[in-house]
Amino acid sequence: MLLRKTAAALSPLAVRPAVGHSALTNLLIERHRDKHRERKNPDPDPGLVASWDNSLPYVVEALIAEGLGQVELLIEFPMPGMDETADAIVAGRHPLTKEPSYVVIELKQWRRAVVSPDNPVAVDAGYRSLKLHPVRQVQRYCEYLIQHLAPLREHADRVAGAALLHNARSEVEELFALERNGLGHLFTTDSMDFFRAFLSHRLAPVPGSWPADLLCQADEYQPISSRDAFSRVGSPHPVFALQKEQELVFQETFEIIKKASTAGRKKVIIIQGGPGSGKTALAVELLRVLKQAGKQVVHASGSHAFTQNLRDTAVKMRPRRVRYAAALDQAQQDYRFFNQFGALEENAVQVLIADEAHRLRNRSRGRPNVVPPWVYRRGWPQADELIKAAQVPIFLLDDWQSLGPDEVGSTDYLRQRAEECGCEPVIRKLPGMFRAGGSARFRDWVTELLGLQTVTPRPWEADGKMEVRLADSPQAMETYLEKRVKEEFESDARVTAGFCWEWEKPQDGMRLEVQIDAWHRPWNARNPRRGSGLPNTTQWATDPRGFGQVGCIYTAQNFEFDWSGVIIGPDLVWHEGKFITDRTKSHDDGVCGKSVSEEQADRLIRNAYYVLLTRARRGVVIYAYDTTTQNKLRELITGTAELPGDRTRRKRRQPPRSSPSSTATAEQLAIEFD
Repeated sequence: MLLRKTAAALSPLAVRPAVGHSALTNLLIERHRDKHRERKNPDPDPGLVASWDNSLPYVVEALIAEGLGQVELLIEFPMPGMDETADAIVAGRHPLTKEPSYVVIELKQWRRAVVSPDNPVAVDAGYRSLKLHPVRQVQRYCEYLIQHLAPLREHADRVAGAALLHNARSEVEELFALERNGLGHLFTTDSMDFFRAFLSHRLAPVPGSWPADLLCQADEYQPISSRDAFSRVGSPHPVFALQKEQELVFQETFEIIKKASTAGRKKVIIIQGGPGSGKTALAVELLRVLKQAGKQVVHASGSHAFTQNLRDTAVKMRPRRVRYAAALDQAQQDYRFFNQFGALEENAVQVLIADEAHRLRNRSRGRPNVVPPWVYRRGWPQADELIKAAQVPIFLLDDWQSLGPDEVGSTDYLRQRAEECGCEPVIRKLPGMFRAGGSARFRDWVTELLGLQTVTPRPWEADGKMEVRLADSPQAMETYLEKRVKEEFESDARVTAGFCWEWEKPQDGMRLEVQIDAWHRPWNARNPRRGSGLPNTTQWATDPRGFGQVGCIYTAQNFEFDWSGVIIGPDLVWHEGKFITDRTKSHDDGVCGKSVSEEQADRLIRNAYYVLLTRARRGVVIYAYDTTTQNKLRELITGTAELPGDRTRRKRRQPPRSSPSSTATAEQLAIEFD
């Protein structure tokens, strides 16, 4: 948050002089520079400065006009766990209940805006790309705050939303067509009287310091895990409050699905996003709403651990009246592997969500009952099989997460395959960050560290969202993670490593393959004996008993943990001023095989560590096997794996089951299909 003051204190600061910025804007610019001083350019975006100069004064004036000078404004309030801020939140007490009351305000300086004919929440406001409807944006902000902040989680009525377009008139008339609710109202220069009345209806003319304290110091509910999220696809309420680009893509996809049966040229939707960009949230909401609409929708992936986990969870969460065998059969139909579509007739599936599509193979291989011999002999690319099998194929991927030489999924590749199949590719990007505490800086730091964008890594600068620490030994790493799990409410942690130790194949999975000095630990069990007390490979990432075993890239991908320990093996070392890879130190057949080129091996090793380093929600602890590499990391990472005790505030995970905040938008998300 950049600034917190009463409306009365802001009033003289918000007056704009004939030349230059207001005192309020200058103060916010100074705060922004101080907060982002480690950036190459710490200055705020010009559009943000213009908003402070031109839009904020209207909010302050409205509050003063209604006698609400004692309420407090929280300017650029950070959204928990994501790399976004709300323009302003007004904190006070409700006039009737005297309970805390908050108004989330989204400020726009648009003079004209028209709604896209292809997407009811996409708006053309004169920018290079379409923007999310401001009412939907503030609604989603409110829903997100309700889901994640304790004072609002059980009290959704405490928050309301307003989108203020202070200098717009009839040129934005189309925006009023979108259904509004208590979480989102639209006001323009012609309705400022209604805006002031709205504020008076929500806020009493009494001090807002206590409600502001309550919100600023609130405990945060952590986002639910991927597995838990998929277990709720049968819920009538939203599992995630989709934000900005997520919401735009969500609604655009539905419009395409609605028109698929009458459209001429098939569309192939390709959605690219990095770790924590919201791909899982989008997949879950697509599955949930499509199922409720009676659509046949199938989720597919190339990961055995991920898909098996989803199947097991679906069976476990079945209604009491559904028998196990029937639930298992349905789960196997709902969650499939990429190689299970080659024998299907064209357009046999209405909607196919290909998750983690970077793991698509050149061709489908498998047992004859999975991949019939004639399908393999036909020689189609696996991507083509998925495209042809679905009326609407949807691919979700990250271009830097492919793990094997035969994994060919990328945005460019899928665009090419769509065009070769006579289809129209629709490519969209998710730039947001909803993992690592919403630290986009951490994601950028990892890509720089691994040389995915540049060969010169930068030191990690703490941002208050994500913890990055260096351990002096694997034992110190493990001890640190163990203490974190014990001291934090429902926290989890895992240790992973590069594939630099041979994976033995005993049934109990308890050979101590990973050996570093006196620290010996097993890889996660492949198929443990019943009664051994060990989870099998597919459950290692989600079963608490997985801690104490070392996970590899194939069991960690698709999953996330509160805390993650990553052992960088001798296949990635610091040498002559940069990180280089050494495929000879890898035990992964996909990397060290004779048919794999040096360029491919280098890419796959870096991709593997990119995945491992981006699994954490709260913090990552790193240890490098190579001494020179460890010393280089000491230059880049100042935090050490000392015992916990420095955290002043604990975060709490989101409780299971339904969310009271979701009821307000259940009808909103119901889609009628032609």
